[in-house]
Amino acid sequence: MVDVVLPDFMSVRSFQAAKRIVYGAKAIDRTGLEAKQLGLKNGLIVTDKTIEKTGLVEETRKSLENEGLKIDIFNKVEPEPRLDVADLVAETARGASYDFVVGVGGGSALDMAKVASIAMTNPDPIRQYLGLNKVKKDGVPKILIPTTAGTGSEVTNIAVVTLVDDEIKSGIVSPQLFADVVIVDPMTTITMPPKTTAGTGIDALSHAIEAIMSIQASPITDVLALEAVSRIGKSLRIAYYQGDNLKARYDMSLAALMAGLAFGSAGVAGGHAAAYAYSVKYDIAHGVSCGIALPHIMRYNMPVCEEKLVLIAKALDEETAGLPVREAACKAVTAVERLIQEVSLPTSLKSLGVPKADVATLAADMLKSERLLARQVRKITMDDAIELMKRICGE
Repeated sequence: MVDVVLPDFMSVRSFQAAKRIVYGAKAIDRTGLEAKQLGLKNGLIVTDKTIEKTGLVEETRKSLENEGLKIDIFNKVEPEPRLDVADLVAETARGASYDFVVGVGGGSALDMAKVASIAMTNPDPIRQYLGLNKVKKDGVPKILIPTTAGTGSEVTNIAVVTLVDDEIKSGIVSPQLFADVVIVDPMTTITMPPKTTAGTGIDALSHAIEAIMSIQASPITDVLALEAVSRIGKSLRIAYYQGDNLKARYDMSLAALMAGLAFGSAGVAGGHAAAYAYSVKYDIAHGVSCGIALPHIMRYNMPVCEEKLVLIAKALDEETAGLPVREAACKAVTAVERLIQEVSLPTSLKSLGVPKADVATLAADMLKSERLLARQVRKITMDDAIELMKRICGE
């Protein structure tokens, strides 16, 4: 092979995802058939009590039992699950001879289903698996069914856990966490209230935009992420104000899936690092936390990724023809800010009562997310982090 210096766009990239994805209206009815085709017999549904009340868990159970499968239910998942919840999930999963797991719910339930899967084949405390590639053995097969349009957890290899004492989130990141089957049914999202619709939708938008700005982005992830941005731009407002609008719900479910596929390989970066610094400390929902940080990290990255921000502006139907590149790139930021405001989400930490005296601490906590910040297209020093946090706080 000829020894030449190659341009950045030819550098090696990889793309990874779940083994099988099934999507469309009433796709949840195929759960039993999908499990049977894998030769499975005895499963555990991992969910939370709120989702259980919607009837979706019972619908999933019936689909599985109609195919002759035996099913138990674990319904003690909580939002932003703590490490002790992950340990309880693991203990439950290890206490019976399950040969598969079904996650039904938002990102928290799906993440805990991943934990249940690997716990049955990996005996150590869950804390031992936090970090990159620390899971040694494949888990039992898992089927993941999202009921929100946001986290993308159904197609990623990450399970996020809240470390309460450290006031920060951590994650298990390993290929063993990829689902065997993903079932995306937009009909399951119709019961989401407006506030959840907004928060999860902006979470998906953060995934897509941060994946586009990541140094690990590729032509494959960019195509998926830009399509996700476009669908969110067109449909999130409608889904927020008209929850029963099937086209909007379909677009949002598909957008969350695409954004998940994009950041599952390209990763997220500075925006999520900032959000993790304050979401646990102040008990702010993940999507809200990401939405507050997103416009600021876009502005911070702009000097080194103007052209990508122009693509984002175009995906959001902003008029960019004839404009200088910087001006066109700025339209992406203002469009994102406008969308966040129009779905009634907070735009600063100040509005949530976070004191500006905490800026330095939050900046230091942001820099602890080294895995995320390694993907930053523009590096962040302590001084940079302090300035970012001042803006995020609303000074």
